[in-house]
Amino acid sequence: MAKKTDIPNFGPLNGVRVVHCSQSLAGPFAASLMADLGADVIWVESAVGQDVSRIAPGMAAQLDRRNMRTIKLNVNTPAGKEVLLRLVREADIFLEASKPGQYKKWGLTDEVLWGENPQLVITHISGFGQWGDPDYVRRASYDPIAQAFSGVMYMNGLPGRRSAPAEVSISDYYTGYMAAFASLAAYISAARTGKGDSIDVSQYESTLRCEAGWPLDIWNDSGRPFVQGKGNNGNVGFNSYMCSDGREVYMVIIGPALLKRLMALLDLPYNEGVFAGCINNVKEGTPAGEVLEKAIVDFCASRTSAEAEKAFAEAGLPCSRILSHMEMLDHPHYVARESLTRWQRVDGGELTGQNVTPKLKRNPGRIWRGCPLPGMDNEDILGELGYTRADIEAMYAEGVIKN
Repeated sequence: MAKKTDIPNFGPLNGVRVVHCSQSLAGPFAASLMADLGADVIWVESAVGQDVSRIAPGMAAQLDRRNMRTIKLNVNTPAGKEVLLRLVREADIFLEASKPGQYKKWGLTDEVLWGENPQLVITHISGFGQWGDPDYVRRASYDPIAQAFSGVMYMNGLPGRRSAPAEVSISDYYTGYMAAFASLAAYISAARTGKGDSIDVSQYESTLRCEAGWPLDIWNDSGRPFVQGKGNNGNVGFNSYMCSDGREVYMVIIGPALLKRLMALLDLPYNEGVFAGCINNVKEGTPAGEVLEKAIVDFCASRTSAEAEKAFAEAGLPCSRILSHMEMLDHPHYVARESLTRWQRVDGGELTGQNVTPKLKRNPGRIWRGCPLPGMDNEDILGELGYTRADIEAMYAEGVIKN
């Protein structure tokens, strides 16, 4: 169990209070980003269901629920509703992820919440947004659904093969970043104006926003087709290459500076002979492309992946071996930057996992707690809200709160 006073003072969000009612990935990830940078995050878990991340295989909850306190609450009861209203009175940000209209059905509209706290930032996360075509607004969504609807699954599909989502849950994590960014932007505005805001974050739009300029090319360049599953931009040297140890390196050659360095390394002429006119890049499927591709393939095939990576890096060319996660544990750069760390589970034992990122010099984030057990902070949170021991026991008896 943890009281507010048990949370160490750290990070640029120290003093910011976040209440989140969400499960799976996008909402908890947004909240965890703020928790890692010092916010007091209270996770309101449903007392009538189980967070899918707690029962799914793997340890996602151990990462995306760390640094939080939790209360397991049935909001759809008079007593549960009152608990939530007390929580938002003291909160800066309220984040929820549900089908649009759910909180209105419970009598918890934006206006009701602002009646309790005019400066409250309210962030709604859903698959298709809070408004739009009614047929879509009420649809259920998970990460692969957002990838399918946003076009990113089409971009990553392979012709003639069944489409599959890009890993790992990119729509959920894009959405979480968008939700955290917008919540904190609105928090800054509320501090300045005294008025909170309501934010509508949809999974598919968050994903669409992160597809770079490819959609613009398609929409504005006479319907220019996108080559499905290409894995690169059609340029030689923008791909993975197999080395003598059976491992791959990935390199990126784009623009005249990098192309000149590559040609010098491979002892090929720049903008001469078969490469005449190849100023910025060398296109696949051309005579020049075939010559350059063979030269790169031969260069890598005669070296181990470590040797090829070193040679390309020393020539000033962007390149990396394709690492496995086990290799990260003792990789010198991962170790030097403390990209991985260890923290205590609340139920005992230690975990190795991703450290807090980004890294702040003057006011860094930290990990002070692992993922809490269901409802383990019920009494502490309710006590801080003014509930007596008798009140809390009655809530347990009535099923308003659970462990």
